[in-house]
Amino acid sequence: MTGFILFQNAVLRVLRHLDEALAVSGLIWIGILILQILTFGSVDMEGLAAGDPAAASGNAMLLLFLANIVMAIGSCWIAVEWHRFALEGKRPTSAFPSWSGGRIMSYLFLSILIGILIGLVVGLLGGVVLTVFGGMMAQSVGALFLIVLIGLPAAFLFLRISPVLPGVALGNKLSMGEAWQATKPYSGPILQAAILSIAVLIVIQVIAPIFGSGIIGLLYELAAGWVLLMINVSLLSSIYELAVKGQLND
Repeated sequence: MTGFILFQNAVLRVLRHLDEALAVSGLIWIGILILQILTFGSVDMEGLAAGDPAAASGNAMLLLFLANIVMAIGSCWIAVEWHRFALEGKRPTSAFPSWSGGRIMSYLFLSILIGILIGLVVGLLGGVVLTVFGGMMAQSVGALFLIVLIGLPAAFLFLRISPVLPGVALGNKLSMGEAWQATKPYSGPILQAAILSIAVLIVIQVIAPIFGSGIIGLLYELAAGWVLLMINVSLLSSIYELAVKGQLND
């Protein structure tokens, strides 16, 4: 078992079951797309990024907050349904995926909790990097260096405890400690898969400026976001299979 095989399994699962992937995610992502376009048209995103107070009005910030909440819930909805298809074979029965409110909310809560824990780790690593290399040197080596140096350990830690998320989707709850122990024999492949995941993210970010910051750029970001979401959720399913079942399925 190698990280390439693990990552390849995740990608091929999406490609081989593209109809199911679209059935699980299509309408939800279209809804997110529409909301993001409306938000983009109502909020001065460039001004907001530049710190312009006029761009950060109360209504604009509320709309942006609601759009992010919808995207978070929608992404967890897609993730839960894709885990259930990938790991239990529960195929979508209609054009709109079923709503499993308890599992989706638990998935969202756990995702936030894990994000906070990983954020603390990233913060500590960032502090160490700045202490060791200094702010000027960290800036001179560029974002790529920082992504690899800080993002890779964070991605590895996330993937090591990630079986808790598919477990929630399947109703088979695992603690983070249990997930960590279950993935311990596969630490090497998981680290390699984390490297591949970051490499894909870097490629997508490198391509992004080609599409600019207008509506075309937003559409690219949303399309790329869908690809990343499906591949990463599929990767979590593959890691869960490996850790809990000891084998990978197609």
